[in-house]
Amino acid sequence: MRSARWTIGSGLLPAALIGGAVAVTLAWRSRLPESLPNSGGVGDRPMVSTIGVDTLAGVLLGAALTVWLAGLLVFALARGLPGTGRHWLRLGAQVAVNGTAAAAGTVLLMTLAAALDAPTAADVRLSWGYFAALMGLPMVAAAVAGLLAYLLAGAAPPAAPGAGPPAPTRAAAGPDVPEPAVGPLLAAGVDERLIWWELRALRPVLWTTGALALTGVLMVAVLVPLIGVVGWAGAAPMVSALAMLPFTRYRLVIDGEAVRVAVGPLRRRVPISAIAAAEPDHLAVQDWLLRSFLRGATAADVPLLPGPALALRLTDGSRRLVTCRDVPTAVAMVNTLRARLG
Repeated sequence: MRSARWTIGSGLLPAALIGGAVAVTLAWRSRLPESLPNSGGVGDRPMVSTIGVDTLAGVLLGAALTVWLAGLLVFALARGLPGTGRHWLRLGAQVAVNGTAAAAGTVLLMTLAAALDAPTAADVRLSWGYFAALMGLPMVAAAVAGLLAYLLAGAAPPAAPGAGPPAPTRAAAGPDVPEPAVGPLLAAGVDERLIWWELRALRPVLWTTGALALTGVLMVAVLVPLIGVVGWAGAAPMVSALAMLPFTRYRLVIDGEAVRVAVGPLRRRVPISAIAAAEPDHLAVQDWLLRSFLRGATAADVPLLPGPALALRLTDGSRRLVTCRDVPTAVAMVNTLRARLG
């Protein structure tokens, strides 16, 4: 199943995007003039220079094809890396390839669509609204294709057995340690202040952001000198990368007041007083995606990330999942803090 996902994401999907753009371009070729405006021709601005239709198509499709071949090379070279590193490297390449193919195809087809049935380049006129769409829609197409490529990559392979931290042992009851109601407690005195802080980079998002940013820089560097102002639409992946930057960090804080989690602007807070007990759980990527799709990614009962989770059973009978690396220790800490409230 994993091989099929990689085949679709790195092979069939970019082939469909590039092949579709080629097919439409060939179908429209007889209705297009020999050249298109390269500078000017927007609104009331006069046309300053032109570029051949075949040259424009060759540059854009050639850039998409070059990035695709580079992605396939990265995919092959990643074979020698460990399982997790191989997954993230291939995922970044797959997102960059599909984002580039979608952006380049959108720029090409929108540019050609504006010139259909025009006798000469001088007859091709773009409104400022259409020009703005020509700059913006490729970014949307790159983001959608990149997201689809990310989802097709699936979850990273599981870590080797025994790689996780050891589970905490149940503390012996004593004058300073309350008797546990549910699950293990931490061996901490009642006067000790307990706080848990987890801050980690989200490697899938970082890889994706870096791949998109690098792709955008390369496309602008190649396209602007060759096809003029329209080449700035190649910056679409860079804009998508900037939009993803706030989501590259995950933060979890547990203290005597609440359990707080945050990914960028998405934030959740569950008061300790509202928690009946905590227990370990795990949410697979496919289940997390399904819940996010059906209930919305910001739904209270959907964790911000998939994977090992701290399950919070609330006093109102509901249940919340919080993604956490060291689940056993976090469970013991929440239960200890809850037991202190009586």
